[in-house]
Amino acid sequence: LKRDTSFSFVSTFYLRLLHYPWTPKKLIACVRSMFYHGYDNYIHHAFPKDELNPISCSGVETLGGYTLTLVDSLDSLVVFGNWTEFARATNWLEANLNFDKDVNVSVFETNIRVLGGLLSGHLLAKEEQTRTPNRLKNYRGGLLNLALDLGSRLLPAFQTPTGIPYGTVNLRSGVPPNETTITSTAGAGTYSLEFG
Repeated sequence: LKRDTSFSFVSTFYLRLLHYPWTPKKLIACVRSMFYHGYDNYIHHAFPKDELNPISCSGVETLGGYTLTLVDSLDSLVVFGNWTEFARATNWLEANLNFDKDVNVSVFETNIRVLGGLLSGHLLAKEEQTRTPNRLKNYRGGLLNLALDLGSRLLPAFQTPTGIPYGTVNLRSGVPPNETTITSTAGAGTYSLEFG
């Protein structure tokens, strides 16, 4: 029998990682570094596309052509306290993001990553404006307006006998013809946060 060396390499790596003497300060620095490595490379090589293709180091539209990684990163920017970049990203999204597209998208992915990102970004912005009035002075609720627009475009997917949505919706015209009625009940439960 041939030994699977890839498994032993991976397991050895993770065992060493688990036994590394992480201090909270080292762990925070490592996570921050990892986030900015991905985020900065996305901004430099892929923005405003959805995602960064790490092999070609170029942007790709993977979900709907709505700057997915930027929306998905809003809450992380807040966690790291980078209000300057959060404000820049929010201003860009308010001025440029548009969901009036003839594109079929995954209802599940669009809900959790885009609608959820816009809603959490709006709530974080409003909370920060209350806490620090001079910060985010230009924010006027644009992320919430975008979330309302996107949510209304996802609603046709819920017009089913069970209320469990179709898996795909066209952002301009609704549920595509011949869309399968097969869906995941586990996936249906996730909508309660954004639509609840």
